[in-house]
Amino acid sequence: MKVKLTAFLNYLAEQVGQPYVWGGQHTKLTPENFRSVIEKKEENSANRAAVIAYCEARFAEGKTVLYAYDCSGLGMYYLQNVTGVFDHDLSANGMLGQCEAATEPKCGYWVFRLTDGKATHIGYMVSDTEVIHAKGRAYGVVREPYKPSYWHRIGKPKCIEFEEPSAKYVRVKGNVRVRCGNGTAYRQMGTAHKGDLLPYRGQAEEAPHWYRVDYNGRDGWISSLPRYTEVVER
Repeated sequence: MKVKLTAFLNYLAEQVGQPYVWGGQHTKLTPENFRSVIEKKEENSANRAAVIAYCEARFAEGKTVLYAYDCSGLGMYYLQNVTGVFDHDLSANGMLGQCEAATEPKCGYWVFRLTDGKATHIGYMVSDTEVIHAKGRAYGVVREPYKPSYWHRIGKPKCIEFEEPSAKYVRVKGNVRVRCGNGTAYRQMGTAHKGDLLPYRGQAEEAPHWYRVDYNGRDGWISSLPRYTEVVER
């Protein structure tokens, strides 16, 4: 049994901003229970304090429920509990064993940090240049650029069905700037011209809701105002 790459990528994107807790696998945290849950799972006092501070900040922002993960738990919740691809839990090293060796990161591949030859941390490539991972107690689940110096091993997971991440494109209706972020304050990367079709890679969750596109092999952002662009199937 395999899972669709796009579905797995969508799930990962939805978890960005959630907290890191040791042993967390979609562990529910609320303003009422988060301290007691964290104290049970985190033995080190410094780690406990870092997670508690992170959760307090998220609740202060207005969140009413959080779901905590550790690095392998982030992937295994979907692969074990949601889809049933695996019938038992796997550590980061166990997940490395479910991969074919690869030399270059690609969308959908898994990346690992090693300690004494064993994988102790895992991240999930969500584009050819970006990785989502449960980074740590003070950071939670993050999406950030892939850094070769940080990751030691790359694997192509056997449980993923590698279809195209998106069959959608952004059609450009008139000349419009492509920027490196979702707003006019970000640096201009170039210009898209009327009739151009740019591979669609998602849309900003926060306003302004610009489209993320593949622009000459890099992530670019383009206005989603209907007078400038539209998303089409191809």
